Amino acid sequence: MRWIDQERIELPEGWMNKAAAAKKKMEDDNLKPDDLSKVWTDLKGNLGKLTDKRCWICEAPAVRSDNAVDHFRPKNRVAEALKSPSGYRWLAFDYKNFRYICTFCNSSRSDVIGGTEGGKADHFPLRDENVRAYLETDDIDNEEPMLLDPCEPDDWKLLGCSLESGHPVAATGDAHEQERVGISIKFYHLHQDDLKKLRLTQIRNLDQKISDAKDRYDEMDGTPKRKKKFTSALAAIKRLISPGSDFSGEMYNHVKKRRDNGYPWLQRLVD
Repeated sequence: MRWIDQERIELPEGWMNKAAAAKKKMEDDNLKPDDLSKVWTDLKGNLGKLTDKRCWICEAPAVRSDNAVDHFRPKNRVAEALKSPSGYRWLAFDYKNFRYICTFCNSSRSDVIGGTEGGKADHFPLRDENVRAYLETDDIDNEEPMLLDPCEPDDWKLLGCSLESGHPVAATGDAHEQERVGISIKFYHLHQDDLKKLRLTQIRNLDQKISDAKDRYDEMDGTPKRKKKFTSALAAIKRLISPGSDFSGEMYNHVKKRRDNGYPWLQRLVD
């Protein structure tokens, strides 16, 4: 997961007017949001451009599934809600509530081989259920979502990866944030077996490149040739931790974990 700057989302000409008209039609005709789904599906390609069509949550290769537009705050109903009706209907056409995520993160599925299940579906747990918004006049800023959100600037820094298994892990020692990571792993199905295998291959590749860079650093003797070999090794690491690479957020956080006082350039890579 990496931070998604929603200010970079390009909206087609006239899209805002179409969204406003769709919201009014839904309310006036008592329609379901899905009856007017073309409003957000028309934006799917623009959302995907921000990550080269990678899922905003898992950052898996784009070939993993046909990605969809998810509503971060569910538009129809909320599984954890204490009252009915639930669902953030008034945000159904708000592009800032859209998330570009893959089928595995978005839809309820069981992984028979790995023995896991997950998928966000209609889940949206809060730290305090008593402050959930049920009406447009309610203040959603009082809500504290438990799901990690790629559109929050610091959430992506909380998710790491195990070098032993490729399993997603918390990259923080804060108990509250660890709980959020655990809930997000479950509901986004980040522990799916195939995804863990892909992530494990990537993190071990990165770890080897860190070791190679350390060797090239130790071999430097002041000559341009040795320096070039070291800078090439650094570039190989930067490619794997830069947005647009598979699982770049987890890879970035792995480099942070590998910080070494003897190799100060490692810290500079993630400053």
